[in-house]
Amino acid sequence: MFHRETKFLAKQLDSSGKLIPVYSINDQEHFKPLCLVQGKEKDFFWKSERYYRTEFKISDVLVPGHYNKNLDVQDAGSVRVEHTVDGSVEGNINFENVEVKGLAKMSQERSINMKKTFVSVQVLESLQRERKINMEHSFITQLKNQRRNLYVIHEAVHASEETTFKDSNRLEGSIIAQIYVKLHGARNSKRDLTIPKDCVLAFRVMPLIIEDGSWNPVYVPTKKTKTFARDGVSEEGIGDPQKEVEQKCEVLTALSADLSAKFFNCIKTAIKNINLLQELVLELEWALDNPDAYQVKTENPDLRDLLQCLPGTTTVLFLDLAGAILYVAHALDELTEDQLLLVYESMERKILPPQLELVKNILKQDFHQNNGAFHLDAKLLSSLKEEQLNITKAMIEISGVMFQIDGPFLNGIGNPDDSSALAALYVVLCILHLLTKSK
Repeated sequence: MFHRETKFLAKQLDSSGKLIPVYSINDQEHFKPLCLVQGKEKDFFWKSERYYRTEFKISDVLVPGHYNKNLDVQDAGSVRVEHTVDGSVEGNINFENVEVKGLAKMSQERSINMKKTFVSVQVLESLQRERKINMEHSFITQLKNQRRNLYVIHEAVHASEETTFKDSNRLEGSIIAQIYVKLHGARNSKRDLTIPKDCVLAFRVMPLIIEDGSWNPVYVPTKKTKTFARDGVSEEGIGDPQKEVEQKCEVLTALSADLSAKFFNCIKTAIKNINLLQELVLELEWALDNPDAYQVKTENPDLRDLLQCLPGTTTVLFLDLAGAILYVAHALDELTEDQLLLVYESMERKILPPQLELVKNILKQDFHQNNGAFHLDAKLLSSLKEEQLNITKAMIEISGVMFQIDGPFLNGIGNPDDSSALAALYVVLCILHLLTKSK
């Protein structure tokens, strides 16, 4: 629930995606200004780079020296966010003179005072001139060997006071409500999340380039910006989304019948419970970073049943299998909780093939033209009954694409800013369809 709330707040405060939500409340202390975060190479066509906590601040990895100026973190003032949705009530958010509106399908109460802290660019530049990176530092050495990128946090959004978010599930008569009741057996449910004072909710980063001890913050990064030089390393990615999925999941399609069943049970469990999904992501990330020392931590029987197969395998198989499972989990984690429920129901109703074909065709459209409007052949969905069509529309609309059938045409409209969300949905549908066929 914490990650869902931080994603919501980050998107409302900055729709460009440069304000990054904190993933886990347990790690929030490591995402304050001047903290260092690492990023793994982006190798998915649909996913932006993920940022991981480290135990260090920028000053910890510099060569000792005399720097007279204080590394002051400044306060940029506070802002109050009120967002209440109950029936037709909407909440307005005002942040840095930009007003946005929030929408939701559940009864929610969000009221939070936040403050922004930052470290000035001038301070970073002055520090960069005075002190070099300690290239012998064990963290820097490991980072370079593992081809990780390094970033310094220069801005963070904190909770100004202890805050409780209330979430009441009252979706009488909606498709998502019916699916929720089917899976969880309760029509009305309430969840509360208490955010402690000064908790970091989101942050901005600046990539660093390091060479021979010199380091430079990058103000206008590109996709080719790397912390360390790549000697003779190709940076070409995978061009075909379907081929990427097939390549990443090849090891999963070759599983034994017993392991395949365990994998499906694990994925179904994670889809139905977003907290378990996030637990699966964190455990697999730790496993890949520590393959020789990995031990299963989760207590969930379905997750444990699958993950217990990892220890004892060869290193190559361990990395391939854990990496493939994490690829699937990362794709699922990009979807909203409502989308996951709709995906689960689509899987149960065996309507993934037409959904996959539709999303594939939508992704081919250029949303920068014609104000995002596009036209497709309505035959793409001719095999779906009314209720199946409603499930499909609801699932795709959450990714920012609206459409309706008008005679022989499927008329829709999309937003370029939402293309990554639609791409993640495509990956999920493609993976589940691929694995269902191999099963």
